[in-house]
Amino acid sequence: MPFLAIIIDALAVGLFHVQALSLTHSILLVGIIGQAIISIVLLLFCFQYNGPRFTRYHAIFVRYLTIRYTIIIISFIVNVLVLFLYILNYTGINPLIFD
Repeated sequence: MPFLAIIIDALAVGLFHVQALSLTHSILLVGIIGQAIISIVLLLFCFQYNGPRFTRYHAIFVRYLTIRYTIIIISFIVNVLVLFLYILNYTGINPLIFD
């Protein structure tokens, strides 16, 4: 699943480049829909991951995530933030992502 998360991130980067080349409202809307689908798939990956989520090492009151699970979690967080920036750009509130 971490490898699939990396492949989905590469797909999201490709989607970003397509939007950056053509800044029409229809392409931006397709990008928002695509990014929402990517974020939902990564959310499902977060809950359906069957591997070990925590390492065997435990500090006091701290449990560390495994690298594989961390890849999935960080990928999800970054894609949700990018989706938020896409929505801000599409509504005209803040054109930061394509400025």
